[in-house]
Parts: sequence; C-alpha cells; structure tokens
Amino acid sequence: MVTKKVQVVIAAPAPSGEWSFLIFKTNKERGHFWQNVTGHVEKGETFEEAALREAREESAIEIDAIVDLQELGLVYHFQDRRKQKCEEHSFLIVADKQWKPTIDSHEHDDWRWENLSDVSLHTLEWPSNNEALLKCAGMLRRMGA
Repeated sequence: MVTKKVQVVIAAPAPSGEWSFLIFKTNKERGHFWQNVTGHVEKGETFEEAALREAREESAIEIDAIVDLQELGLVYHFQDRRKQKCEEHSFLIVADKQWKPTIDSHEHDDWRWENLSDVSLHTLEWPSNNEALLKCAGMLRRMGA
C-alpha cells in the first residue's frame, strides 16, 4: 500500500514587497528540521484538496487570502520514517499577504517567513522540499516578483 502525501510551498509578499515563503520547524520528536507544509491525503480526498486542508491546518491561512493554487508537477516516491512507501505531490499556494500562523506543537515548534533572496539549496532539510521551494522561487522570479 502506498501512502499519499502532499507538500505545499506557501508564498506571500513581505511588507517590503519582496516575495517570501512560510516554512516550519518540526518539533524535537519529529526531527527538529525546517520544511514546507506537509501531510497525508485523507480517504476520499484529491491531492489538491489535501494540499488546501493541510495548508489551512498547519498555517491557519484563511481561504479568502489564497490568490492561487498550482500543482508543481513534482512527484516523489520514498519511504517515510515508518518505512511506508509514499507518493508525494507538490503544490504552490500564493497568498495575498503574510500573517502570523498558529502552529500545532504536536508537529512544529517554530515558523518563519524566508525571503525569496535568501532561499538556497540548504534552506530546508530534505532535497524534495528544497526542489519544490526552489522551483517556486524560480517561478516568482520569472513573473517579475
């Protein structure tokens, strides 16, 4: 059986006008590393529906703050920490502005907005998370952001 998962890169303009990305630090029990929003696809959900739900659950984004949702065309196959086979689809959510997220201490213990100009191959822990983040950074740069 394959566990279906999503990762969601959330982008929003900073007060300075520069684009930024919302990233989260997992709590100590989960490895204490920086990542995008991630989560499981629930029974009966599409990947897109799961991406929206996970973004709302993990970041407290308001649905009316979402300007755009795009599937990135990045699909990853891997084994999770429980040795389950996973298929993960990646998405970008563009929000109209930054906000202070409410985080669940069972998953995360910190968050920050990372400016587009500061994003690198080493911003996040996992290569798939960095690939999605860098793809989104490139998309925003090409749009003149």
